[in-house]
Amino acid sequence: MAGRRHHALLVLAAVMATSCSLVAAHLMPRGQEQEEEMPVIPDMMMRPKSLPVPPVPTRTVAEICRGTSFPELCTATAGKQAARYGTVDVLTVLQMEVDALGERTKAARARVDREAAAATPAGRKALHQCNSFYGDVMDNLDACRRAIGHKDAVTIRSTMSMVAQDLQFCDEEFRKAGEKNPLQQFDQSLGNMSEICRSLSNMIVVD
Repeated sequence: MAGRRHHALLVLAAVMATSCSLVAAHLMPRGQEQEEEMPVIPDMMMRPKSLPVPPVPTRTVAEICRGTSFPELCTATAGKQAARYGTVDVLTVLQMEVDALGERTKAARARVDREAAAATPAGRKALHQCNSFYGDVMDNLDACRRAIGHKDAVTIRSTMSMVAQDLQFCDEEFRKAGEKNPLQQFDQSLGNMSEICRSLSNMIVVD
């Protein structure tokens, strides 16, 4: 008799426990129930994807030279130096033009030596003076290169003004000697190239 009573109590306890669980589940708020059923979304999937940065358009030497005083001369002279530079922008084209100006000045100095052999005494003196002025041009080009490294447009324009002045001094020496300047073509092209450098310096953007 006692065994049956004990068994009945165990059955009753089990039934009551099951009933309590069902009641608790029925009374649980619907929002909470839904929250427990929602899958967990990784944080990285919730973040908005960043848009790709468009590449910077590549400019050519001709496009940059288009804004100078002598576009065709700029493209022809600076373009010959382009292979030495990995990128093309205002600063590198300016460096190219300065390099080209230096090469042209060296050619002018070589012409001085050839012309001096057959020149008159007055003409030879003028040639030697021009050779000295060309040396000053080379010094100013070195100063200009340093200024380019600092994006110093004011100094760049100043050095180019001195280059143009040296070329004028060369022409003046032949006028004083009363002779035709055999370096006229060099002086003219060098003067135009210095103007190109001045134009390019006006395009420099300082960060």
